[in-house]
Amino acid sequence: MRTEPAVDLLQIREQLLELRRQLLSFEQEQAARLAAVAAPHRLSARNLLHFVAFHRHNHHRPHQPSLQQALRQRGLSTLAGCEPHLLASLNSLIAVVHCLCGTPVDPGEAGYDPDTAPGIEPPASFEQGHALLRRHSERLLGSGRAVMVTLPAAATHDPSLIPELVNAGMDVARINCAHDTPAVWAALAGQVRAAAQAQQRPCRIAMDLAGPKLRTGPLPALPGVVAARPDRDRYGRLLQPARILALPQGTAPPADCDPQLVLLPVVGNSWRQLDSGDRLRSRDASGRWRELVVDGRLENGVLLHCRQHCRFVAGLVFRQEGGPVRLEVAALPECPGELLLKQGERLRLSGGPITGSADPGQAPARVSCSLPEVLADLEAGQRVLFDDGKIGAVVVAPAGGGPGAELEVELEIVQARPKGSRLRADKGINLPDTNLKIPALTAKDRDDLALACRHADLVNYSFVRSEADVACLHQALAQQENPGGGVVLKIETQQAFLNLPRLLLAAMAEPMPLGVMIARGDLAVECGWDALSAIQEEILRVCAAAHVPCIWATEVLDTMAHHGTPTRPEITDAAMGSRAEALMLNKGANITETVRTLRRIAHHSGITRSDHSTEQADRLVSCLCF
Repeated sequence: MRTEPAVDLLQIREQLLELRRQLLSFEQEQAARLAAVAAPHRLSARNLLHFVAFHRHNHHRPHQPSLQQALRQRGLSTLAGCEPHLLASLNSLIAVVHCLCGTPVDPGEAGYDPDTAPGIEPPASFEQGHALLRRHSERLLGSGRAVMVTLPAAATHDPSLIPELVNAGMDVARINCAHDTPAVWAALAGQVRAAAQAQQRPCRIAMDLAGPKLRTGPLPALPGVVAARPDRDRYGRLLQPARILALPQGTAPPADCDPQLVLLPVVGNSWRQLDSGDRLRSRDASGRWRELVVDGRLENGVLLHCRQHCRFVAGLVFRQEGGPVRLEVAALPECPGELLLKQGERLRLSGGPITGSADPGQAPARVSCSLPEVLADLEAGQRVLFDDGKIGAVVVAPAGGGPGAELEVELEIVQARPKGSRLRADKGINLPDTNLKIPALTAKDRDDLALACRHADLVNYSFVRSEADVACLHQALAQQENPGGGVVLKIETQQAFLNLPRLLLAAMAEPMPLGVMIARGDLAVECGWDALSAIQEEILRVCAAAHVPCIWATEVLDTMAHHGTPTRPEITDAAMGSRAEALMLNKGANITETVRTLRRIAHHSGITRSDHSTEQADRLVSCLCF
């Protein structure tokens, strides 16, 4: 009889026993942290610690064969998918391996039996692990599989929208405090309560705190431009010239004015001398010669047409061919400022406002930051990403200057379109490599929190990154008259992802319901699009280990919400997201039907928490900070 398999099983047994010792040892190391956890979360916190220790041990053995691979080869459980009850599953696996090895189970090594190891409580069992996750989800969201919908401010003027959403299956109405006003938020909350009561269907309210969102500041306005473009077919052949109505500045167009006419304000009344067929020529804003032909005069203006694309700016003068008439373009409304940034160029990120006129040739270009205090945290070589990562830069000169000096950081553009990318005001800024020292809870958030505690069932905490951020929110909630309800930690930065176990344990210090939102928009920018898939899987696994409900958010069925028909990748994404306890939809013109579609997809997918993991995903878990 060959003895090699038996030897292998003995080695596997020793590795499993060592793994269990590591799990219990780590739990004892974290005794002080565990003691701070509220009683309703204690069993979940222990299981989370076991999960972290499991992956730290499993991936700190670079020169030994993979334990999971050895287990898989023998048809044994690899413990993948056992996140809600990890230690209990490990104990069962050890007992099976003992039997296969023909050796009795040593009660003294169990390490979890109160009869043999006093002072150590039993771990979460299979039934308890899944029951806790389901119970926590129902406490927070009102359902084990919920649909959250972001409400538009326009719903305050459409009394039928929110009742339709509740009827379609909306379980949680989300109100984003980063937009609109407290009066709008209160009105939306009132409509949700009324619709839920009228239909006898529960619907909870979540309010998002805006948090310290970094954005580009105002840019100097650009001169106004009026463009008149003719219609052409696919071959470039003219179908209809651009039609223009020139009016004296300040004159309103006729009530029956054709909406396809381009309105052009002009100086003076010299246009009254023009007749049908007259021609006027000039170089337009692009520097190309253009010709305007008079079609006729109206009481308050003159109709013109142009067979070419013509761009008008203030002060541009068209002269009549062979005649005295000058048609001068009047002042035009200014356009929002923008910067055209190309790879290799420099950009200064400033803490002060950008004033003066726009100068496209100015080098280096400058743009301000909505939170100038973060500039002091930037170091050379760190990345700065603009507009959802469409423009990437690195710091080449950190902020300098003495006390009271205006902070300014010099960047080099390393990612842009071949012909340059345009950066405008109020675009997001991400600093994935920077350890920001600003608190997640802003002064505005503290004001909004009072309203959220009066109207909402749960608060979504934006840009949380550290345990101190969690403690700050708990303190602010304790000061409210009605601090009840739940808290959802929005994971939208790389720092938050790496600190996730610590964030959860800090949040468990209070007995209130707890959840996590995978905010995939900023998270993808911070961590990279290629890493997002693995990261969202790991957040699901960490939350399963902590028995914390998870919300799958950002661009779920987004095309359908806006245009009425989903794309195939969106359907797959929604089905995969059904493993989470909730999916979040954003607002859109077709949001009611999108809710119904999401309900059907979740019902037919039959997908539950994944029972497998990849090597890449396991490595990510081993990198989590603790």
